[in-house]
Amino acid sequence: MNLKDYDDIDLYDEEEYIDDPEPAPARKKSKKKGYGGFVVVIILLSLAVLVAIGAAVYLLLFTKFDQNSHAADKPIYTQAQMDEELQAVRMAADQRVSDAFDSGVEEGRRSTLTQLMENLVATGSSITSLRPFYPDKVIVVSNGTFNFVDINTDLKLTTLDADNFQTDIDGVMTYVENGEVTSYKGIDVSSYQGDIDWNTVRASGVEFAIIRSTLRGYGTGKLVDDEKFEENITGAMTAGIHVGAYVFSQAITEEEVIEEAQSAIDALSPYVSGVPIIIDVERISGGDGRMDDLTPAERTDLIVKFCEVVSNAGYLPYVYYNTEMSIMYVDLTRLENIPKWYASYSSDFFYPYEIDMLQYSATGRVPGIGGDVDMDLCFKPFW
Repeated sequence: MNLKDYDDIDLYDEEEYIDDPEPAPARKKSKKKGYGGFVVVIILLSLAVLVAIGAAVYLLLFTKFDQNSHAADKPIYTQAQMDEELQAVRMAADQRVSDAFDSGVEEGRRSTLTQLMENLVATGSSITSLRPFYPDKVIVVSNGTFNFVDINTDLKLTTLDADNFQTDIDGVMTYVENGEVTSYKGIDVSSYQGDIDWNTVRASGVEFAIIRSTLRGYGTGKLVDDEKFEENITGAMTAGIHVGAYVFSQAITEEEVIEEAQSAIDALSPYVSGVPIIIDVERISGGDGRMDDLTPAERTDLIVKFCEVVSNAGYLPYVYYNTEMSIMYVDLTRLENIPKWYASYSSDFFYPYEIDMLQYSATGRVPGIGGDVDMDLCFKPFW
C-alpha cells in the first residue's frame, strides 16, 4: 500500500501571541502571574499521559496473551525474538505457496494427460491429438521427426470450417453451409484406374475430373505420356464432366519443368482451353525421388516457372501438395496467388491456409470405375 504525502504543517508565529491587546496598566494589576507555570504543568501532565498510552500500546503489540486467561505469559519480545517469529511466518507462507504451486502443476499434468489420452482413443492420430495443445502451429511429421511450425498469419488463411465437412456411409464427403451443399464432387484419375465408364461416373454425381497427362520418372527422370489420357479426356468431356490435367513432376531444372508444363498444354490443347493444369509435387514414399534433394527455394522456383508457362498459354495454373510438402519443402509466401489443390486424408480436417480443392481420399469408390480412385472436392468452380 502506498503512503500519502502530507504537507508540512506551519507552526504558529510566536510573535503574534506575545503581543497582548490589554493595556499595560491593566496587565500590571492582573493576578495571573502563575499562569505560565500552570501551563507548563498541564503540558508535562499531557506528555505523561501520552507516554503512558504509548507504553500501553507497546505492551499490547508485543506481549503474548494466554488464550484462556488473556494474561501475559511474556512481558515483551526482544528484537531477536521478533525477527525469529517473522522468519518462521515467512517460511510457513513460502511453504504454503510452494505446496499450492506443486498441487496446481500436478493437477494440470493429470488434466493434460487425460485429455491427450482421450484424444488418442477418439482419433487414433498423434497429430490430431496434439493439435488442441498448439493452436498457433502446424504439426508436421517429416523424416520421422515431429515439427511444430508457426502459422504464418500474413498468408491467406482458410475460411473453411472443419465442422461443415460431412461424410456419408459410402465415404463421400461434402461441404455444407446453412444446410446446403456448396462443394463440387470430383475425382482424379490416371492409367491406374484402367477403363472407365464415364457416363456411369457422371450419373453418380461426379462433376469434375482431373486427369493425369504426363509423368516424370522419379528415378530415370524420363518424361512419359499417360497412356489413358486421350481416352479419359474425351470420355469425361463427352459425359459432361468438367476436366483439368495434372503432371506428376520430378523436375530438378528449369528446362525440365518447362518441358513438363508444355507437355500438359500440348495434351489438352486439341480438346479444351482455359482449364486447370496442375503441377503435382510430392516426395516419394519409400524411395529416393530426384526432387527430394532440392531446397525449398529451388523447388519453389520450379513451381513458379511451371505456372508462368501454363498461364501464358491461357490455362489456369494450380499446385498440388500435402501438409508436409507445403509446410516443410516449399516457400508458401511465393505461391500466394497460385490456386492450391491440397491433399489430406484425415477425417478431422485441418489446414490453416486458403485452398481451392481438396483431395480427401485415395481409396474412394465410384460407380463406373473398378477399384480405388482419388476423391476430391472443389470449393469454387473453375469452369
